[in-house]
Amino acid sequence: MSAWLIIEEETVTADGPASHRQVKARTANGKTREEALVELYRAARNYNSDSLKRGTTVVGRDSDGSFWVLPKNGKSHASCNLRLIEQIRT
Repeated sequence: MSAWLIIEEETVTADGPASHRQVKARTANGKTREEALVELYRAARNYNSDSLKRGTTVVGRDSDGSFWVLPKNGKSHASCNLRLIEQIRT
């Protein structure tokens, strides 16, 4: 079985050119790709961060299978992209 990584990439854009980007990875070992995709879906539905906590969010699936968590009202400067990648063991 393959090992999978669920990547959470959150970007917060402040006023001006400065921005903050945080990337977290967690493993989904011992799972099939389909099981890992279910875990990715759950992670996207339940994603919560301090940057996006202030308002309601909307979750959408991109054409590449990744998920975007965005502020529903458009008033936040934060977004998060969650995706599944196969871990290559060396």
